[in-house]
Amino acid sequence: MISSAVASVRKTFAIVLARLPRIADMPGLISLKVDTTEGVKAPARVGTLTDAALRSRLGHFDAHSANEIAAVRKALAIDSGEIILYESWPGLAGCLQFWHSFIGSQIRPVEWTCEKCGAPARESIGGSTGETFLRRCACGQVMRITIPRYGWAETPAAQR
Repeated sequence: MISSAVASVRKTFAIVLARLPRIADMPGLISLKVDTTEGVKAPARVGTLTDAALRSRLGHFDAHSANEIAAVRKALAIDSGEIILYESWPGLAGCLQFWHSFIGSQIRPVEWTCEKCGAPARESIGGSTGETFLRRCACGQVMRITIPRYGWAETPAAQR
């Protein structure tokens, strides 16, 4: 039998958030990485989040103070802004499940094909229903993606 002291041991994980470059007039999405090796290797990429998806996660469980959330918003207000948060979890699996599978904005694969060059693209993105964001193909074509109630939808965006 495991004692309650052993069962309650929690590990601290570094959550690395970085603003991706803006596309046209819309802010970039947010890269999400979790340090799964306690600094031995680079943090593992979990996926990409919209601003609303990040806000919902940060507000859940009251795990972060208002000052921490304000610091996150300030750091991510600029292109390439980055911040590291620290969270304690009973284990890595719980941390990854929370950040990846958060209800209402699960990180899911989104695939599209560029209408200009025909190149396929795929990313893991977490967002809330109805959110729209832009992605850019290597050829320069901009694609507008909206998160529907079920699954994903894509529409070409006007070139700017």
